Amino acid sequence: MKKIEKNSHFERAICRAGQYSAPLALLAVMHMPAQAQEAEVTPIRAGDIVVTATRAATPVSELTRSVSVVGEEDVEREKTINRNIGDILANTTPGFSPSSEALSNFGQTLRGRDFLTLIDGVPQSTPLRGASRDLNTIDPDAIERIEVVRGGTAAYGFGATGGLVNIITKRPEDGAMKATSSAGLRFSTEHVDDSWQYEASQTVTGREGNVDYYAGATYVQRNSIFDADGDRIPPDSLGVQGGYADADSWNLLGKLGYEPDAEQRYQISANYFSFLQDTDYTFGLGDPAAGIKTPAVKGSPNAEKPGTENLTLNLEYSNEDVLGGTMTGQVYYNDLTSRFAKFPGFSQTEVTSEKWGGRLTMETPFKVAGTNVKLLWGGDYLRDETVQAGIDGPTIVPVMEQNAVAGFAELEVPVGSWGLVRGGMRYEYISIDVEDVVNRPGRFVQGGTVEFNEALFNLSGIIYVTDETEIYGGFSQGFSVADLGRVIRDSTVINQASEVESEAQLVDNYELGVRAFNDWASGSVALFYSESDKGTTYSTANLNLVKVPEEIWGVEAQLDLTPAPRWSLGGTATWMEGQLDRNGDGNFEEDLDNTRIPPLKLTAYAGYEVTDWWDARLQVLHSGHRDPDVGAAAAYQGGSDVYTLVDFYSAFDAGPGTLEVGVDNLLNESYFPVVNAAFLAPYAYNKGPGRMVSLTYTINW
Repeated sequence: MKKIEKNSHFERAICRAGQYSAPLALLAVMHMPAQAQEAEVTPIRAGDIVVTATRAATPVSELTRSVSVVGEEDVEREKTINRNIGDILANTTPGFSPSSEALSNFGQTLRGRDFLTLIDGVPQSTPLRGASRDLNTIDPDAIERIEVVRGGTAAYGFGATGGLVNIITKRPEDGAMKATSSAGLRFSTEHVDDSWQYEASQTVTGREGNVDYYAGATYVQRNSIFDADGDRIPPDSLGVQGGYADADSWNLLGKLGYEPDAEQRYQISANYFSFLQDTDYTFGLGDPAAGIKTPAVKGSPNAEKPGTENLTLNLEYSNEDVLGGTMTGQVYYNDLTSRFAKFPGFSQTEVTSEKWGGRLTMETPFKVAGTNVKLLWGGDYLRDETVQAGIDGPTIVPVMEQNAVAGFAELEVPVGSWGLVRGGMRYEYISIDVEDVVNRPGRFVQGGTVEFNEALFNLSGIIYVTDETEIYGGFSQGFSVADLGRVIRDSTVINQASEVESEAQLVDNYELGVRAFNDWASGSVALFYSESDKGTTYSTANLNLVKVPEEIWGVEAQLDLTPAPRWSLGGTATWMEGQLDRNGDGNFEEDLDNTRIPPLKLTAYAGYEVTDWWDARLQVLHSGHRDPDVGAAAAYQGGSDVYTLVDFYSAFDAGPGTLEVGVDNLLNESYFPVVNAAFLAPYAYNKGPGRMVSLTYTINW
């Protein structure tokens, strides 16, 4: 393994971070006493927030790596502005690329790499054949919070090379039955008639004795989407990756919990999400060189409606008195279908992934020489059957059946009263049975069994500089089979499945950060670097996958303030760069394209509670300029121009309920999203949505 101190790019990243040192100065402000105020400020105390994405409930103040939590209040507010989960994460989380503004999250990375998406710990990603629908497999109405581990992690394994997004669904509430009814609409101010969207949801929750329950349903009906010029955006703005327009969606969530005593809990849950596009439009061809956008034209070539259908079943058990510690376990089932629109000249296809699995996590405390030590250990099993099937043509991706087992152990050792060290190992064994197939170039690929054995290590620590300031950092590894289905589909040289064993991806991640928080402020700054000998990029030849050495480095920051009564302020900053060695000669001279490395991203917000019954918030996302120096063989050649999006949110008590107003793209900015600009393709040269206004009325009863 290459030592970090020998890598000139990591050294260069630290030097360049000086350009973005303003957040460090902001952190220093937290150690200044707050000015006298007439009323008490609501504490932020980020250190009190508890996350579970690290396999065990851990306060943020004890985390030895970068983790963000998008809380329930944030999700509720952001979905009023835009229901796309990619937008929610882009607006709230450092390290995330700007949104693709589509059903697909292709081109939206976390620290420049793919991430593993979970719903209540159940994997939604499809690493055997990437469908890029991970984020939009559930409606935000069903979400309580989103936990994001930034940087590769083996905590849940099986694909988290760039990080982890764990979506936590809403939990049952204590007390008598409570119900919430909500209805809303939204429209484009640039083309009202054809842009109406309608939304309705209903939830019921409560507890009877030792049993608690939750049931929720959401329906959304969408029509066409228009850009700032008033032009209709094709229903699939990224070609055939997956669009948001002209679609109906349903989400049904149910939970039933039983607590026989104070230590134990059983819970069964089911979530069903359906998003189907029924449109009379498709895309024509634009001309990026002439500045001509891709037009929406009449016609629908699809054999079946494009969209996503997702069913997740989950059985969980926890016991807080096992071997002196806590045991949690789950058994799950997931059935995900991602159906693409038909691209001219090709078959319409769908990726189906059916998963069964289980997890066991043990948190066992004990003492060594008078020191309280904690051991986190357990195991995972995952069976995943994936195929990209042809709907109106041949299937050119083989059926792949994966059986994977993993065991892990992590030791947490306090270092006096001033620090904490965590270190551990995860061992994964993955076996994939691949069927015979005739692939896209017409090559017969003989099936067989592909096996991977990988040991992943992590070592990290935290230093408590003061009661309000912490320095953390460390090393971690992530592993992924990295879209083997696509490798087989497009290859002109592979004769049998066993030849793809060398295509798996191991990523080394390093980070160094500082966190600070007090009663009126919370902030963090982190430097990060990652490298892989099998980085995944694309070539101009039929968008084939290319596995070459690559490295990524950057800096990210977050700051949240309550400087005065009724006020909240804050924002994030993310800057990164990445290069690849396409020739394998040790020279990293080519930039990674903008579908991997986004431009500088800055976000900011200001919230004000006008009265006890009225509050408002203004937020901004700024995406900078990046013109990567990509080689002639790179598939995505486009740069990105600067754009700034302003959103507005306000909520009023109105009668027995609450009226919420959201305005997405308040100033009606005309812009090309980063991924569309990177494509620079006649079929995907689309601008982002123009101004959209939403009105939602909610009653609790």
